[in-house]
Amino acid sequence: MKRIGHHIICQTLIAAVFAAAGLRMSAQDLNPTVEVSRQYRGTIVDLNKPTVGMAVPDSLLQFNLDFDYSVFDNPFKGAYEFRPFLMDMELAPALSGERSFYLVAGAGYSLHPVLDMVWTPVRSESFRLSLYASHNSYIGKYRSVGPGLSGSQAVTLEPDGRHFSGHDMVSKAGVDGSYDWETGILSFRTGYFGTAFKDTTVTRGYDGFEIGLGVASKERLETHFVYDVAFGYRYAEDKFTYSGMQKNYLTGHDLDLDARFGGTFRSGHSVMLDLGLDFASYGAAYDSDAGNFSVTPRYLYSGGRWNVDLGVELAFLVRNNRSGSPVPINTAQGQIVYPDIRIDFNLLRNHLDMYLEIGGGPDINRYSSILSSWRHVTPFFNTDGSPLIDNTVERISAAVGFDGNIASRFDYDLRAGYRNFGNALLETLSPAGSILRAGIAYAPYQMFFTQLDYSWKSPDFLVGGYFRYQATDISRRNPAMFSLPAFSGSIDFMYNWKERIYAGIDCDFASSRRCAASTALPLPAEVRIPGYADLGVKFGYAFTRKFSLWLRGGNLLDMTIQKSPLYAESGIYFTGGICLNL
Repeated sequence: MKRIGHHIICQTLIAAVFAAAGLRMSAQDLNPTVEVSRQYRGTIVDLNKPTVGMAVPDSLLQFNLDFDYSVFDNPFKGAYEFRPFLMDMELAPALSGERSFYLVAGAGYSLHPVLDMVWTPVRSESFRLSLYASHNSYIGKYRSVGPGLSGSQAVTLEPDGRHFSGHDMVSKAGVDGSYDWETGILSFRTGYFGTAFKDTTVTRGYDGFEIGLGVASKERLETHFVYDVAFGYRYAEDKFTYSGMQKNYLTGHDLDLDARFGGTFRSGHSVMLDLGLDFASYGAAYDSDAGNFSVTPRYLYSGGRWNVDLGVELAFLVRNNRSGSPVPINTAQGQIVYPDIRIDFNLLRNHLDMYLEIGGGPDINRYSSILSSWRHVTPFFNTDGSPLIDNTVERISAAVGFDGNIASRFDYDLRAGYRNFGNALLETLSPAGSILRAGIAYAPYQMFFTQLDYSWKSPDFLVGGYFRYQATDISRRNPAMFSLPAFSGSIDFMYNWKERIYAGIDCDFASSRRCAASTALPLPAEVRIPGYADLGVKFGYAFTRKFSLWLRGGNLLDMTIQKSPLYAESGIYFTGGICLNL
């Protein structure tokens, strides 16, 4: 879902060398200021746009491949998760002149190859052109997970002592750039995105080619009319075999268009019109189209202690099932009208804001988006007659929160709220002969939640993370689907000694998840995925301003981490490598 906001300026004390691991390598002479002129973040394909993730691999190197059962759009994960439509990371000049080449490379045991490269051959005050390439993967053993009896009324999905070989590889390459003039900025990108994946039932190769173009006005005191338009397109082909079937193909066209037009009619008073189009077209057996067109007029006021954004989104979902398939897709229609409101009141100037958010809306759940979150899926996945691709419909959401800082070092965002989904993507289990198979399904549910995002930063210490509690009625209304974890969160601590030696510890955790076994399954009444704590450590040493070594250890508690049911990488791993900043 698109995010509309004002001019974004993200400043972080973490340099890009150890960004993903939470490491701040100031000795690399990086100016870690990220300045983004876009007024929103588009979402053409959740498989990642060709923006440069200047990052050392994160915990388990999942690259956001795990199923995002949090349903929250933006949990705090540190500066390394900041992925705007256009990102221009300024490298500070050194004695040798402006830095224009950046490389992170490494591997380990179990094998987690990682490569991130950015080369900026052209950079001036008004024009930038960058070439990038990256590869992240897991190649090795997966733990075989099955039902283990833990009582007459429940089973626990746990390792059965066996393993199977597999891999999960992600590669990106392309060109992006921008042209900046006095009153506006033009951004462009073109690139390739590919994945290769193998487990016990699915072998796939996904290749996508995408382009993007955006133009936006700059905000100035004398500006009366503003505009911001972004276009993105991807063509992709998924080649896969599933459970011994012959190789199959699915082609897809993904289109995303977001725009904002408006202006100021009085000091502090503005009117805006947001337009959005999310569209996906599929070939072969899924010969169909699905799209969502939205129009959101809004009124904005800023004055004194108040910032008010009042909008009403009109969303129109369309679909065309040309194949006449007996299992139609994108059937959930939604309600057309959704609120889009945020009201901020400054309680303590520069230190504490209180805010109210009310929203909602639909999402067409593109095949590429589902694939980015759940690698094991294929067009033949839901053989039980339920749709593989359906619309998420969030009828209403509301949250009240406090956003502030203490002594300009401790930043926090504490909020609590309610969400009501008329239809949403969930996980379930289904039989595949005599074995269990994990699947996806769609159902309505409600949620009450509270969440704290936090960070502490000082010259020597950096701490960040989030804690979340969420209560849903999934188990009562849809007992055959997995509930969401009641408790989840992360904590990331980093210490640097004289900006040369860096050491830290982090932990991601989630409580258990449960579902009632289907009557078609030869199982007791309840199936449980155990909770987990993914404990990691990291270390870095900067030999010079240009060369560093880094080491990352993950899952040190050797737990079976099932972010997707029945799938877990092998246990403890260590990954190390080099970083060049020339």
